[in-house]
This record gives sequence, C-alpha cells and structure tokens, in this order.
Amino acid sequence: MTTSPCPRHTSAVCPRPPETRVFAFLDPLLIHVHDLLASLDAWVPPAIVIIALTLAVRLALHPMNRGLAHGTVRRRDLQPRIAELRSEHGEDPRALQQAILDLHREEGVSPLPGCLPILIQIPIFSMVYRLFTAPEIHGQHNELLDHTFLGVGLSEHLLTAGAGDRWVFLVLIGLTLVVAAFAARQMRRHMAQDRERSAALDPGARERLTDAQRAMQDSMEQMTKVLPLMSFLTVLAVVSLPLAAGLYLVTSAVWGLLERASLRRISAVPPAPAG
Repeated sequence: MTTSPCPRHTSAVCPRPPETRVFAFLDPLLIHVHDLLASLDAWVPPAIVIIALTLAVRLALHPMNRGLAHGTVRRRDLQPRIAELRSEHGEDPRALQQAILDLHREEGVSPLPGCLPILIQIPIFSMVYRLFTAPEIHGQHNELLDHTFLGVGLSEHLLTAGAGDRWVFLVLIGLTLVVAAFAARQMRRHMAQDRERSAALDPGARERLTDAQRAMQDSMEQMTKVLPLMSFLTVLAVVSLPLAAGLYLVTSAVWGLLERASLRRISAVPPAPAG
C-alpha cells in the first residue's frame, strides 16, 4: 500500500515526525474508527463527531460523578465522628489514622475523592489525538487529515495554520479562557464554602491538631489556592494541540463547568446535625 501525498502540502510523501508515533499501539483499533469516520463524512463531518463523542463520554460518566458528589457529602457528614476519634487518639497518630480508615470502611465511604472519571477520558483523548496527527493509521493513509472545521484542517496547530485560519483557534482559545476563568472562580467559591461547613461541623478541630498536623493542613490549604489555576492548563493545551484535540477539550471543559454547577446542589444540602 502506497502512502498518499500530504494534505495541503507538496506532492512529496508525508514525513513521519516523531510526535505521530505517540499512541501508535492503538492503531489496530483506530483503523476501524478511522474507516467509520471516513464513511460517515458525507452525512456527519468528523468535527461534529468529535463534539458528539465528547458529550457522549461525559454523559456516560455523569452517574459516576454524581456518585462521587454523594460520597463528598457523606465524608463531610462524618466530620463530627472523626473529631471524636481525634480527641480519643490525639496522642497516637497511627491509631488515629487506622480508626479513621475503619470508620470510612464501616460507612462504605472512600476516604479520598475518586479520579476514575478523569482516567477513563485519557484513552478517549489519546484516540482523538492519534487520529488527527498521524499521517498513517495501521499502514493506511489517514484520510481524516484532509477534513476541516470552518475551513481549517482538524490536524492543524495554531502556529502552523495559515494567517487566515488562525481566527478559529483564537475563538476557541477565547472560549477556553472564559470557561477556565469561570471554573477557577467556581472552584474557589466551592472550596471556601466547604471550609466554612467543615468549621461549623467541628469548630475546635484545628486546636486539637499537633504542630505537625497544623503544618500539613497549612500546606494543603496553600495547594488548594493554586488548584483553581489548573483550569487554565486547558488553554495551553488548545494553543499547542491540533484543532481536533482542542475541540474535544473545549467541549469537555464547557460540560465540566455546567456539570459541577449542577452537582453542587447535592453538596449544598445542609450537613446532618451532630449526634
């Protein structure tokens, strides 16, 4: 099988830059996805398929995210009992840690927030990235590189796109900046509310901590101040990744913002009264 010329380039055979080998192990699966998208192009452009795929993945993960939100509420409601354990095992950190783990196990609550929804999205994003960066998929010319969104190739980057095509990237970047700003503000507000609720559940919690525990708590609070800024990493990704990957990330970011606002109603329920 011969290699087709590079789309939108010269008639020379497409070079294989090092980055196109990333996720090449997915090719035996991706060749079927590639053929399906190529066959659907007459009815549904690949750009619309990317957006629809993103929404489908996030919708499928929504029940899991709702479960995590309920888990957050249950962990919050355990705070008075954890305060009692701190009073009981304050001089023995190891016994305190074990008692807290036992409490969570008895109540069927994970002591840590789940990250499974994020992990599940990694292979999906990897597939999108590979499909729109590799000149060949499983030894076959990648026809998806010839497709466009608003006249701009889905495999194009901001820095390699023509001057007349960059407006699409700039619109996406602007949208991502707005979403990231709202997400950062949303996260700061939610964390401040959570701190207030935790303090209301156990007002004297900090006074019962050892110096080492206070230092660790202070370090964690400093980290939470930086955490909202992580939303802006999506902006950097949209700037540096192909347009197809940018569409996936922007769609996912918008969904995430709206989903967090919706799920907040679960954790906004007043905590159960102590005792």
